[in-house]
Amino acid sequence: MSVLADWLARARVPERCAPRARRALAAIRRCRTPALGGHVYRCTECAGTDFAYHSCHHRACPRCGGERTAAWTAQQEARLLPVPYFLVTFTVPEELRAVFAAEPALMHDRLFRESAATLQQVAAERRLLGAELGFVGVLHTWGRQLQHHPHVHYIVPGGGLSADGNKWVNARQRDWLLPVAKLAAVFRGRMEAVLRASAPARHALIPAGTWRSRWVVHCQPAGSGEAVVRYLARYVSRTAISDERLVVADDEHVVFNYTDAKTQQRRQCTLGAEEFLRRYLQHVPPAGQHRVRYFGWLHPAAHARRMTVETLLQKPIVLAAPPPEAPRWHLRCPHCERFTLVRVGTLPRQARAPPLCQR
Repeated sequence: MSVLADWLARARVPERCAPRARRALAAIRRCRTPALGGHVYRCTECAGTDFAYHSCHHRACPRCGGERTAAWTAQQEARLLPVPYFLVTFTVPEELRAVFAAEPALMHDRLFRESAATLQQVAAERRLLGAELGFVGVLHTWGRQLQHHPHVHYIVPGGGLSADGNKWVNARQRDWLLPVAKLAAVFRGRMEAVLRASAPARHALIPAGTWRSRWVVHCQPAGSGEAVVRYLARYVSRTAISDERLVVADDEHVVFNYTDAKTQQRRQCTLGAEEFLRRYLQHVPPAGQHRVRYFGWLHPAAHARRMTVETLLQKPIVLAAPPPEAPRWHLRCPHCERFTLVRVGTLPRQARAPPLCQR
């Protein structure tokens, strides 16, 4: 059961609603209902019958994504190297957010490309590291109060592969990877260059001072990496906010907890139902967009280089832990409460409901 999913299923669809947001709401409303079909179970003890309906698997659905998240977490933890890790975050300044909102698929791709290239460019400087990095990036588009706040987090090992591919180069210090001022300046320059070349009309709308101001890049130590993997895993297959943060969710308003960035104090945000829905839906990812990407010798096409790194660091062979067993609630008979249900049939999908705008 998901309080947020139930609330979204009841929510009134806004008149002005992007097609991807409309599709997300339609999927959430059909999730685990007869509309998607399912399985029929019968109890071998009391002969009672029960049903389990299929999930929608939409990335904006609060009910779905648990198994994918567990599998991704296990895979990333198994790949962690015996070196210090860092969490590097590139944030888009407020002046560019309207451009990102207008063309999310294109601009999110550029955010990934230019921030990743910035990391590699600065790390390649011999006086700073002189090596190729391998890292994982996770895109977030929301702030703590669900406002539009595009940024990308990178999980970066503290070192890299030498240019000749034969040596591991450690970061200069265990708690310092690369200078954030340098990263911010290079990232700003790359973003201006790509916007000026590919979208001159949109570039002209951005205040000139944006390209002279100091952009925000954070680089903080992340220990052995497990904690930051688990932190980012929460939203690899889900969007923006979870049930755990909700305090009140009714037809008039929604109240949820958040942590104040300046004071680190726990606070509550109260939004009208319409505004909460607007903020939530703006974070539905465009179709086909990859929220997680891999770079350097962690790219899927660089398997040989990753194996070289693991050999150089004498990384023990660690098999990814199997994901936790799926909940067995559907095997428990609701009549006699014994785990004696067996599948005896399937339920077909129902005919597709009319578009939300026609209801």
